[in-house]
Amino acid sequence: MFGRQKLDKLALEKQILVAESGLNRLAVQGELQNLRAATAWMGGATRWPRKARPLLLLLAPLAGFLLTRASRHPDSRFNRVAAAAKWAGPLYTLWKSFSASRKEAGGREPAA
Repeated sequence: MFGRQKLDKLALEKQILVAESGLNRLAVQGELQNLRAATAWMGGATRWPRKARPLLLLLAPLAGFLLTRASRHPDSRFNRVAAAAKWAGPLYTLWKSFSASRKEAGGREPAA
């Protein structure tokens, strides 16, 4: 009698494992389909630069020439953007330090 109960329990566990395996197989198939769809999209997204390469080879020197020419004027937009970019790093660091100190002060009770 005791052996029969153990066999029934093992048979039930086997059925559970088979069902779980089927679910896992379906999940893997779904993920594989998602991966294939993403790969197909990436193939299309990387195809246009290859087609436009001759045009880009012609436009790159022109863009460099125009940027160099624009940066020679003291009041050019390029110089303004470069000056703003120079200050962006230190200002971001300063902002982070102030926000960190505000978070630390927010947890404490104000002194009366």
